[in-house]
Amino acid sequence: MKRCAYCGHPIAGEALTIAPESASGARPTAYWHKDAADCVMADETATGQSSPLRRLLSRT
Repeated sequence: MKRCAYCGHPIAGEALTIAPESASGARPTAYWHKDAADCVMADETATGQSSPLRRLLSRT
């Protein structure tokens, strides 16, 4: 199971892969949700509360 490096919640479906810039391979590959709305949905599903990220996104 892949976890989002930003919000820490599991990623269902496709993930954006962030390749490490470490030549030695010491850093693992990071994964993010495809877009911020997916992070919001995962956070709200896991906590049952409105996500702080939703408030930030609504300001734009």
